[in-house]
Amino acid sequence: MSKHVLLDNVLHKDLRILPGYRPGEGFDINVTRVFPAEFSRLQMEYTIVFIKVGESGHFEPMALLGLGDNENLFLSDKGWDARYIPASIERQPFLIGFQETTEDGIPRRQPVVSIDIEHPKVSPSEEGEPVFLPHGGESPFLERINEVLNEIHQGHEANEAFSRLLVGLDLIESVALKITLIDGSEHNLDGIFTINEDRLRELNGDALESLHRPGFLHSVYMIMASMPNLGKLIDRKNRALVAAASKA
Repeated sequence: MSKHVLLDNVLHKDLRILPGYRPGEGFDINVTRVFPAEFSRLQMEYTIVFIKVGESGHFEPMALLGLGDNENLFLSDKGWDARYIPASIERQPFLIGFQETTEDGIPRRQPVVSIDIEHPKVSPSEEGEPVFLPHGGESPFLERINEVLNEIHQGHEANEAFSRLLVGLDLIESVALKITLIDGSEHNLDGIFTINEDRLRELNGDALESLHRPGFLHSVYMIMASMPNLGKLIDRKNRALVAAASKA
């Protein structure tokens, strides 16, 4: 059970976070939210797709981590098997909260750092990375977390603008993925959306400029470049099946 509290250098002066990523720590998921600023790094190893958020018409970019529910093929007892960790994974157990403040009589929502104090990565002992220095300052670990959280905060706004533009240009299409694995089992990945390359090629100069100006044309190309990684994900699944069969 999660318990989110505002991070405090007095209350949490001895707080430590366990390093690495292990099964059972909340990372057993088959997708994770990603952001345009990290697409260049993501496309080297992950497949970037879109998932529609309810009936809002908004599409969230996601990195595929597995083919089944609660399956993360990048995660094992040895840790996370990839050179780049998505920001939405690296930030855990920290998250951005908001605090109501008043400036010149105007109410504002101020972003603050919160932590899930019940998260499995929160160390129950003196093991792990210290969050604060002995005198109360931020540790290098927390400084890095702050960078990641700031990237995520900006990324949420970028994702909304990116989605609106792609929908307006009619560039998002659904894709049906039916995958047959080495053991003969089949997986259907439903609710997945990607870039319609035919419509992209048909865009006129003004439409392309509307994508290029905020940097989203590059993001589109990074999504397209990531698609061959689906084959690598299937290979991971097949290797896992072979390994499981050898132990049976």
